[in-house]
Amino acid sequence: MYTNESSTIIGNPVLDKERIKTKRRSKVKKTLTALSFLAPALLLYIIFMLYPMLDAVRYSLFDWNGSSTTMNFVGLENYLQLAKDDIFHKALGHNLLWVVLSLVLMVLPTLILAVLISKVKYGKTFFRAGFYLPSVLSLAVVGVLWSKIYDPAMGPINKLLSSIGLGFLAKNWLGEPAFVIPALVIASTWAFYGLYMILFLAGLQNIDYQVYEAADLDGAGPIRKFWHITVPSLRNTMNLVISMVIIHALKGFALIWLMTQGGPFYMSEVVSTYVYKAAFSMNQVSYASAGSVVLGIIVITFTIAFNYYRERSEA
Repeated sequence: MYTNESSTIIGNPVLDKERIKTKRRSKVKKTLTALSFLAPALLLYIIFMLYPMLDAVRYSLFDWNGSSTTMNFVGLENYLQLAKDDIFHKALGHNLLWVVLSLVLMVLPTLILAVLISKVKYGKTFFRAGFYLPSVLSLAVVGVLWSKIYDPAMGPINKLLSSIGLGFLAKNWLGEPAFVIPALVIASTWAFYGLYMILFLAGLQNIDYQVYEAADLDGAGPIRKFWHITVPSLRNTMNLVISMVIIHALKGFALIWLMTQGGPFYMSEVVSTYVYKAAFSMNQVSYASAGSVVLGIIVITFTIAFNYYRERSEA
């Protein structure tokens, strides 16, 4: 009798419906709770990020100078002009060169620096703070500082070269087309070295050092341990750093504008500075919006392609 009554209660359709309703209410409650926490950030993202992005796409389809009360619809005309704009092509090429130089100067050197600091027995905090300090400075301060360092008459670089008998190597580092982009990339690298170093240091703390001890027993040297243990173990951290370097290099504006404003003769012009000039100096807001949309598409494409390659390589 007890078994029959239990089976009858378990198979009761009324109770089953009540259980389903209770589960649904619980799911709805959890969803509303999650949305209540996400809503403020999501609202700010929509207002200050998503809406301006969509508005830029809308402006790029018109001919507008930023102050007129009327806007003339021109469709894809602004994008067609960009395709024929030699200066825009040059600026885009400088962005790609910036990406390559940044990857070379930032990723592996900061990893090596992080490994060296992790091996220091005394004064580790001092070295961490010292190398991270430039990341605390605003880019305005960094721009002024490195402008003085690169000064052709009073800058310490040219003075040092002259003092050791290499005055013929002294250059106008920000005034010669062949040196301006590398000089700017070095200044940018100095400003962000500390950030990427801290990320690598955090990743190094998660590596099981028993693996290094086993490698020592097998007679592996420091270089082999670096390439076969450290680098593979920091794959996720390295992917994050590479993504950040690429995005920053494509979007870089402040340092270039402060130090050269795209000169000399557009030789340090990047897409962001060109878009700024088009919008606020030439009053071509729609044309600048089209350029910013193209830059945004390039950044998104780079990011998606890199993440896809990363996932394929990890599979």
